[in-house]
Amino acid sequence: MKKVVVITGSPRKGATEGMADAFQAAAEARGFEIVRFNAAKLNVGGCKNCNACGRVAGRTCVFDDDFTPIAKAILEADGIVLATPLYWYSWPWQIKATLDRFYSFLVGNFDIKGKKSALIASCGEPTVEAMDGLVFSFKKTTSLLGLEDVGHVLVPGLHAPEEHKATDACAKAAALADKF
Repeated sequence: MKKVVVITGSPRKGATEGMADAFQAAAEARGFEIVRFNAAKLNVGGCKNCNACGRVAGRTCVFDDDFTPIAKAILEADGIVLATPLYWYSWPWQIKATLDRFYSFLVGNFDIKGKKSALIASCGEPTVEAMDGLVFSFKKTTSLLGLEDVGHVLVPGLHAPEEHKATDACAKAAALADKF
C-alpha cells in the first residue's frame, strides 16, 4: 500500500482544504494510505539553522515539536503533497515553518530521494503567474531533496471559501492521485 503525506497550510477551511480533500478521496479510492497534517493548526517552530539535525535518536530535528510526527510520516511515506493558499506571493508562515524544517532531512542525511511530490495551491489573484514564486520555491526544494515533482494544481481567482466548488479545481486535485 502506498502512503502519501498531505500537508496543508491554510488557517481557514476553503479552496486549499477542498482541493486537498479531493486529492485525499481519490488517493484513498486507489488504496493509498493518507497521513494528513494541517500546519496551520500545529506548533511547528521555524528552522534555527543549528545544524544539529539527526543528533537525537528517532528525530530528524533536535527540537521536538509538531514537526517530529510530520518528519516521521514523511520518512515512512512514498509521497508528499503540499496544499497551500498563496499569501503575499509566497507560503503562509504556518506551512513555511514546516517547509523550512525539511532542511533537517538534508543536513541529517535522511534520504527521502525518489519520493513523489506534488503542489496544490490557490490564490485570489486573477492569474496563475501570481504563484510563480511559490512554484519556484517548490521546484527548488524538491530538486534539492531529490524528490520527484509529479505535478502542480494551481488555481487562481478564488476569494470566497466555497468558490472553488464552481471550478474544476477539485477534479484537477483528484487527478493528481493518478501520478502517485
